[in-house]
Amino acid sequence: MFKLYKIVFIWCMLLNSATIFGQLNEYLDAENKRIVLSQKTEVEIEKFVNDNFNNYKLSHEINDEIIQHLRQDEEFTNEELKKAIKKEKIYELRKLFFLNNPIEKNKYLANPLPTTLSQQCVNGDFENNTAGYTFWSDAHPQPSSGSAFFLSCATPTSLNATNVVTPTTNNFNSTITLIDNTSPGFQQFDPVLAGLGVNIPTLFASGGNKCIKLNNEAGMGSSDQTTVSRYFPNINDSTIDFNFSLVMDNKPAHGQDIQPFFRVRVLDQFNNVVDEICIIANPDNCLFSAIIVSNNRRVLYTDWICARLNVGEILNQPGTIEFTVSDCQPSAHFGTVYIDNICSATCVSPELGSLNMNPTNINCPDIINNVPIQVCGTYQSPINATLNTITLDILQNNVVIGTINAPTQLTANTFCFSVLPSIFGATPTGDFEFDIHASFNVNCSAGTFIYDIYDHSANVGPDVTFINCCIPTLTLTSPNDNHNNLAPIIISKRERSDWIKASNIISVGDNALSNGVVYHAGNFVELNPGFEAVFGSQFAAYPESCTANYVYRNSVEISNPIANDQTTSINLIKIASMGFSIIPNPSSSIIDVIMKDSNFNKVSITTIDGKIVDTKSVENTDKTQIDVSRYANGIYIINVTSEDGQLFTKKLIKN
Repeated sequence: MFKLYKIVFIWCMLLNSATIFGQLNEYLDAENKRIVLSQKTEVEIEKFVNDNFNNYKLSHEINDEIIQHLRQDEEFTNEELKKAIKKEKIYELRKLFFLNNPIEKNKYLANPLPTTLSQQCVNGDFENNTAGYTFWSDAHPQPSSGSAFFLSCATPTSLNATNVVTPTTNNFNSTITLIDNTSPGFQQFDPVLAGLGVNIPTLFASGGNKCIKLNNEAGMGSSDQTTVSRYFPNINDSTIDFNFSLVMDNKPAHGQDIQPFFRVRVLDQFNNVVDEICIIANPDNCLFSAIIVSNNRRVLYTDWICARLNVGEILNQPGTIEFTVSDCQPSAHFGTVYIDNICSATCVSPELGSLNMNPTNINCPDIINNVPIQVCGTYQSPINATLNTITLDILQNNVVIGTINAPTQLTANTFCFSVLPSIFGATPTGDFEFDIHASFNVNCSAGTFIYDIYDHSANVGPDVTFINCCIPTLTLTSPNDNHNNLAPIIISKRERSDWIKASNIISVGDNALSNGVVYHAGNFVELNPGFEAVFGSQFAAYPESCTANYVYRNSVEISNPIANDQTTSINLIKIASMGFSIIPNPSSSIIDVIMKDSNFNKVSITTIDGKIVDTKSVENTDKTQIDVSRYANGIYIINVTSEDGQLFTKKLIKN
């Protein structure tokens, strides 16, 4: 709900449109109605729990888990145990209610924002001003900030209560400026460069009337680090292209690690970096032209550049694009950037090049046969560049555990590495990531510059996992595979990721409960001719992939009445009871309410939404009649209270 209100808040602040406000109000009204309905459902749930509390007991496994958990903490009393069991039972009955009434779940799920209110990665050209964008600027005063904050391209930044900034229009002294050639104060060319005799437009030639400028060109006093970000509920293309132009100070005496930088990155919904570009003020970088101002200062600049970020791994998922520019660490030298056409530009040949791995999500590569994994992708060389090297690192917990120095296949724009599973180690476990690094030689008047591009992961989540790995299939035949539950676990407890086919014989070992032979497999366990579990033996088979959890289920758990809901298990066992019958059902007139093997003393009738229609108290009896002819057609609930206080319910259809 926090994210929902955050989105609504941002839109309300940024979009001054009567249409949008009307849609938002309709949306919020619908949400409020849904919440009221969910509150009514809570009343129904409470009644369901009270009515059925004595009709079920917890499964043995859950009871044991509760006791074990309590013992881990400290000694507990019987009252504490009863309280814990009651709480768990109420929780399980709540699950059972939703399993029996799946449509009620919808009242608890927030409705998505209408499509017209959603942001997709299109039209980021600022022609509608700064709608959908968030801005902040961190001022790091010198020397009080020291140098600890500055990590060049790795310098962190985040929005907080004190650093949020509102853009101003054509104010070149502001940390964030909306450049607008239709408003007063517009300057056609960057003022610092113009003062040095170079004219670089403040607007991209085909970018419309507006763009955004981050940071000013003052320098000194504080090392400003300024950011603009935009959240996209749906990344609708495999790349995000944009245009930018840089103007940066460069002091020759400074090392490259403290020079101004420009960084753009895309984050997935978990704030992992999907792709990133970072450019440090460096006169050797062929992107820049240089103006020598003095022995102590150079101004570096670019014309408008088209760049590309690869985001195919989060296609149709949420993501955030974030642009950051920073002054140098000591603050005396500025960095500024003009940005436009986010998602509106199309880079036929990205000037900075691009590198992208194809999505890879492999679980349990074949270590035994060392079957190679193919890690492939695409690349584009930067302008005037030639490929130098492409290497692949395999990392676990951010530590490189193996490197492949050259691809097995390489074309003018594609690559493939053949990765042997043995590179992950003899007995690998856990998650692994692929990291591609390409270096290019770029030739320009300043000489040859080596430009590096990285792709740090092939997809959201691990690229390769070794978790619950096991062999896909197993065939068991008699007599070689005959056994009983006293056999070693490796024989009596079998699991496979795909299937097990059995035609063996399982005999009696002992009669201890929950100590049977268990087979489970991801897709199916097939019992073929020749299979036999002899009288007295214990055997269980069920579909479940490799988990190393061989639970022998010796009691029947409550069945799932909703065939298409496979995600919820109910840890309850129905207690046998007499119950009652309604004859006839459906009915249009007189019904007989008949209790089986017991007596009752009260009958009540309610509508499906809980309104009481009729209540009837009787002497202890096993049968009574009720005239329902005066009721409107529909579904009613008949509630019968037995002589020992138990409540039983059934539905009646009145026609």
